[in-house]
Amino acid sequence: MTGGDAHPSSADEAAVLAKLRQPHLLSRLAENSLTVADSLRSNYFNNTAKFVGHLRGSIRRDTRGKGEAVLRAVAADGMEWSDLRDEIVTFIDGGVGEVRLGGRVPLLLRVGSYRVKTGERKVSERENFAYYPVILGDLRGGTRSRKDFIDVVRITAELLGGLSAMERNPDLRVLMFHGPLLYHVGRYTTGGPAHTPWTEADVDRFLYQYAGDGARSRSLKNEFLEAARVDTYPAMTDRADEWAHRRLFEPLAFMAFLYQRIISLAKRRSPPVIVAGVVERGGSNEFSRVLLDEVFRRLRKSHKTGYFNEIFGRTDLNTSSSLLEALGYTDGLLLAMLMEPGQATMTWPMEKTHALRDGQIVLPGESYEAPVRFSPLRSDSSFGFPKVNGCYVHVSDTTEPIRVETFADLEGDQAHGAASRAYRYARLLPGYGFPVGLDVVDKYAHVPRWMTDAYGKLIRLHLGTSLQSGEINDKQMRQVLLQAIYMTHRDWLFRPEVM
Repeated sequence: MTGGDAHPSSADEAAVLAKLRQPHLLSRLAENSLTVADSLRSNYFNNTAKFVGHLRGSIRRDTRGKGEAVLRAVAADGMEWSDLRDEIVTFIDGGVGEVRLGGRVPLLLRVGSYRVKTGERKVSERENFAYYPVILGDLRGGTRSRKDFIDVVRITAELLGGLSAMERNPDLRVLMFHGPLLYHVGRYTTGGPAHTPWTEADVDRFLYQYAGDGARSRSLKNEFLEAARVDTYPAMTDRADEWAHRRLFEPLAFMAFLYQRIISLAKRRSPPVIVAGVVERGGSNEFSRVLLDEVFRRLRKSHKTGYFNEIFGRTDLNTSSSLLEALGYTDGLLLAMLMEPGQATMTWPMEKTHALRDGQIVLPGESYEAPVRFSPLRSDSSFGFPKVNGCYVHVSDTTEPIRVETFADLEGDQAHGAASRAYRYARLLPGYGFPVGLDVVDKYAHVPRWMTDAYGKLIRLHLGTSLQSGEINDKQMRQVLLQAIYMTHRDWLFRPEVM
């Protein structure tokens, strides 16, 4: 596919066949073979080996200076722990819990922050944990009827948790989020009215955990509202003055502002803070489309457009979309077959905001829908969501590659720095292949069922006693709920053992 022969060498194909016999790849391919069309099943395994063998051959030839590779693999394993000594790293993740009280289900959210100083031997100085809890019943904005309501709350709280980590740690070197650095935000504007704006009281509840109720919180609110009044809201709505006067915080605009704030703070440090999101076991095929688009471009250039149809005995495999749909390849599966542990792919610009469309919104205290323009929040806007680059890192032969996302607007080699550190952190969990700090903070932020069940009993007891005495109020109820998400540091370590 580099303009030379159209068939992989026997050595390449044999190497791929050996790799595909690894249990996790074999099971994935076997599962795929059951879902593809009948015409693809008979030789699915061997034909996949031919296709992947050619791509691997392209990578091998490029490393020897014998041609331009379709997929350029770079080393992610060059850093040693000695290179990372004394770095301050903070991992961020959010967890959601439910306390069932009859028909009502109050939702609890807590964002966990796990700070580590690499190489420090004293545990008390090496590790630090923090919570950023939110009780969703206290929020007036957002739209609870939407299934993605909790996602909007969680992402906002996680961004504030990351922002807090940056401001409280002047020596912070790496800020790493569990999950995508930026989600495909267009989905929050489709499928009915978009989310109702946050009220100032809502934002105060978010900010109280981030910075208390002092000058820093007021400064952040006023900075957003001033930018919204001048630039953001006039581009989004004909009611810009009213939105600003009512001190409304449109959720996506506020989210984009927080992203830009994180980037601004990261740029002020020297060197800039490495900010990344890491995704495990994703079902995306976005990178595969980029890769196969280049493959098809080269096939057309060399007049070999029937290459995939010839291999798989079809006539319709003429585009990257048709090929991926027919064969069921995902990024993780395809790259696990192509890459070796310790390798990272080149980066590619991820499209996160293309689906932002104009829509409808309901303002707090109103019952009718009003038009709103979300397209100004796309990444080509100065006040919109930032541009994001992605790459994949292969950690071990027993796991699929992980995706590492970084901000395109941050200076320095963000992608390589994030990929190298993600690889080094993940090597501490070789059977899982995911950064150990994110695994820790995931467990720390998680609100387990045993905890919410226990606090459900506590709440019922508190309610029963208080009702009998006639002494109960909303503030007391919230305090009990807050206990349910605070508990103690590292409470996940004390969860009941599996019987």
